[in-house]
Amino acid sequence: MTFENFDFSLLDDPEFKEDSVREEIIVPILRRLGYAASGPARIVRSKALIHPLVYIGSRPHPVNVVPDYLLIVGDAHKWILDAKSPKESILSGKNPEQAFSYAIHPEVRAFRYALCNGRQLAVFDVQKINPLLVLDVQQFDEKIAAVERLLSPLAFTKPHIFDFKPDLGLYLLKAGARVDSRMHFVGVGIPMVAKVEDGRYTTFMTVGGEGDFYGVSFDFDDDKLHQLLAALDEQNRLKASEGLKRQPYKVFFDIPSEVCIEATFGQVVHENEDESYCPFEAVTFSRIDDKSTP
Repeated sequence: MTFENFDFSLLDDPEFKEDSVREEIIVPILRRLGYAASGPARIVRSKALIHPLVYIGSRPHPVNVVPDYLLIVGDAHKWILDAKSPKESILSGKNPEQAFSYAIHPEVRAFRYALCNGRQLAVFDVQKINPLLVLDVQQFDEKIAAVERLLSPLAFTKPHIFDFKPDLGLYLLKAGARVDSRMHFVGVGIPMVAKVEDGRYTTFMTVGGEGDFYGVSFDFDDDKLHQLLAALDEQNRLKASEGLKRQPYKVFFDIPSEVCIEATFGQVVHENEDESYCPFEAVTFSRIDDKSTP
């Protein structure tokens, strides 16, 4: 836990000021997010501006604050973080205004900025009015996924991975599911279909509910493709039939058709630089109104 040994009642002590927020709160946050003094995701402390003016319209606007941390990913300035004492506001007024002025300065050009007063962490985008995220620091571990999505090094280098859902096949494989198990997916929307190689196809979707969602993919052969096409509505059937004949051999549907799928548990784990996943093997595709559907 990031703050397991920290006593948050200290924030009410008048002697717990901005420097304490930096050392006791912000340093652990940056470390947890993957930043360090050196390396590909690094921290520059209190970077002064050579020309401390930013022009808003035609008028010069003085930048009177030097934020405590400038965060660099690769060779680019990505965001800044400024510490404030627990008694100061970080949601409106001069503090976020000054941080914004620093972030948009030509010598910085960071598109996100954040402030922390020990009690709250607020994350802003230079192109939006309202904060992207405001959380109580005591909930940092509970909300870590939301923070990582905005501020971690991967949020700037590979933001697409935060849209990935946990893979259901891999989840069941790690949980010890029998590889000869059969599963039934009733009324699932087919958002896409793709040709992987000659005689081999796949489709991918999200399943679940009440906050627990998983990505699930189904591989299948030519015979099962004919079943799937028959189960799709006419518009999607025609779009898939034509689209799979030519590059890029991948078709996305504006309105997914709901179908029923019987599948066996997959046995092959595929890996790339962003994820691992274990597809199911489709046994049958059928229309949701098919009386023979199990």
